[in-house]
Amino acid sequence: MLTPSESWQWNYCPKRDRLLLDLNDELQFCSPFSAAQLMAKPMQQALSINEAEVFWAIDNSLQALALPEAVRLELCLTGLSCAYLPLLAHKSWYFQQANNHSIELHSVVVVRGMNTQHALVISTDQESSTCLFLDSITTLAGKVLPRLHVVRLLNNRMSPLSKKNSLRYIA
Repeated sequence: MLTPSESWQWNYCPKRDRLLLDLNDELQFCSPFSAAQLMAKPMQQALSINEAEVFWAIDNSLQALALPEAVRLELCLTGLSCAYLPLLAHKSWYFQQANNHSIELHSVVVVRGMNTQHALVISTDQESSTCLFLDSITTLAGKVLPRLHVVRLLNNRMSPLSKKNSLRYIA
């Protein structure tokens, strides 16, 4: 898997209308986020040490899901690009209430609508967290939110990933 580097550069591409991360001269990550979703459009902004630490924290959490390396890398980079999104209003009423748990930053959680899905916690505070869905989920209202959709939820709408249910530990 690629390793974060100070040579990685954040950019906004008006032609593609996407936030990009230049990884080297031949490789570029295109985020799913357009200008309308961004609070800032970076130009030649180098990856910071803090962002590299976040990359490794996300990768460490995703290890529990036994995902292919390419998918894990995509999720790590998409998680990093979420830092350019503004704070969202919460959409908790679309999801089932869970037991009130302490939610950890950069952890994988379980969210239940009409189906159950994993999400990555991008930011958190005492009451709510911003999450990146790892696959599509159908809300209680029947709306399908696509893979890599970012939503803010009250912490009582998600459960930590149970170690005994972790796909990495089954088999």
